[in-house]
Amino acid sequence: MPAPNSTDQLTAVIGFTLPPNRMDHDPSIYMAWQPGRSKPLEKIRVPVTDLRPELEGTPVEPLKQLKTRGFGIMKHESKWLSEIPSEKGTEAYLKECVGILQNILGCDKVIAWNSVCRKNDPNEKEKKVEKQKEPEKGFIPTERVQPIAGVAHVDQNAEWGYELCGKAAGKSMSEYKRCQIINIWRPLHGPVTNAPLAMLDPKTLLPEDIGTHASQYGFGHDLHHSPGQEWAYIRHQMPDEIILLKCYDSDQGKNGEVLWCGHVAVQVDNDAEGIPEELVRERESIEVRLVALWD
Repeated sequence: MPAPNSTDQLTAVIGFTLPPNRMDHDPSIYMAWQPGRSKPLEKIRVPVTDLRPELEGTPVEPLKQLKTRGFGIMKHESKWLSEIPSEKGTEAYLKECVGILQNILGCDKVIAWNSVCRKNDPNEKEKKVEKQKEPEKGFIPTERVQPIAGVAHVDQNAEWGYELCGKAAGKSMSEYKRCQIINIWRPLHGPVTNAPLAMLDPKTLLPEDIGTHASQYGFGHDLHHSPGQEWAYIRHQMPDEIILLKCYDSDQGKNGEVLWCGHVAVQVDNDAEGIPEELVRERESIEVRLVALWD
């Protein structure tokens, strides 16, 4: 895929929630979930870094990437991606993702918690999903396509992350040395020219940039904008290029590792430039949420 001129600064529009000091009402209402209620947003154009040179060069091993910046990028050709629109294909793809993560982390066990397909279509509405009690089984993600996640966020806070890991394992997390939640994200087709996934370097996030909100599942973090944040994405990402997202770690920063990685679907300015018109289409992707356990 064509790369941008090295002298050009890529920019993207990102959705952020407003910080409490800019709200005209009590922000504590967002600590109780109510259908249809969300925090007020603002969209800000920010600089973004293209990770393609890193991906096509000699990238740092994924485990080190996860430890130091909360996300990893790597090449991986899936044997099962095209088979996802079937129960057997989905099961095989989940097992494939389990193998990828176990090989990277060297943990004792990986459990596929769930999978989600998303599409950048303004007509796509959020589908209600009951809170899971155990790992999803017999599910075909293409049958319940969700809209893109257009607000900068972290999927789980520490309490919900710990609870989710326990539900996945079917036993108390006190029986394990460590648990993590890692998502594997990839497009279903490429190149991605709209609504790519962008990741925030956690080391550039200020404490006051982090909010907390309730959802129908538990609690997550929403992010507010500050000028020093550093965002990055893979320009024109293809299906054989995956992103690993650290969403929770029970070690909570032990040994200097980052806690998690904020992320969001963004709109990069002029991102379809240089791509044949017939290849420009709405972004569709699949993410698999995985729980890693250490005995």
